[in-house]
Amino acid sequence: MDVKKIDFEELKKMAKALNQATYDAGEEEAPFLEKKLKIIGVTKEALAGAFDAAVQGLDDDVTSLLPDEVIDFYNANFSDEGGEAAGEAAPPEKKPAAKAPEKKPAAKAPEKKPAAKKSAPKELSCFGHKKGSQAAALDDLLNTGKKISLDDLAKKSGRSPLGVKGHIKHLQVDRKLKIEEKDGVYVLVKK
Repeated sequence: MDVKKIDFEELKKMAKALNQATYDAGEEEAPFLEKKLKIIGVTKEALAGAFDAAVQGLDDDVTSLLPDEVIDFYNANFSDEGGEAAGEAAPPEKKPAAKAPEKKPAAKAPEKKPAAKKSAPKELSCFGHKKGSQAAALDDLLNTGKKISLDDLAKKSGRSPLGVKGHIKHLQVDRKLKIEEKDGVYVLVKK
């Protein structure tokens, strides 16, 4: 996790969303966090650490129920490319941080060029995600109909376990797919 790259206002917004988020706990709605994150009067570093610790401290069975915006923000800012929590890999990432601002303008320029190509049809995965993306990789892994563990899904797609759970939730809710999970093993039930 490179705290310098995190937008402080966005971090506050996501911490507030996490504080207010609830999930269906049977008979009533339950908050994800027993103790809310302090947002006002804290440094960006302190809030980032608290946010990371709060998400990491959630039970695996409820992390997939987090709001999509919180999952996406967490994956973008707190997970490294290996799918491990960024807090575990923070020391190596801090050294190249000085070079990162120089790379940002270079990264933004190529992003504008693909925007002009949006008129060309994109090749999509079986569940409608852009080919070559992590989402498409997960789609392909699940579409086989074979049982596959959360760890295998994360390793083979390049997403963090939290990101995999978020994508599976998206497929279940938005794409109306029946994906069963038992003991950390997922299988797509084809109709």
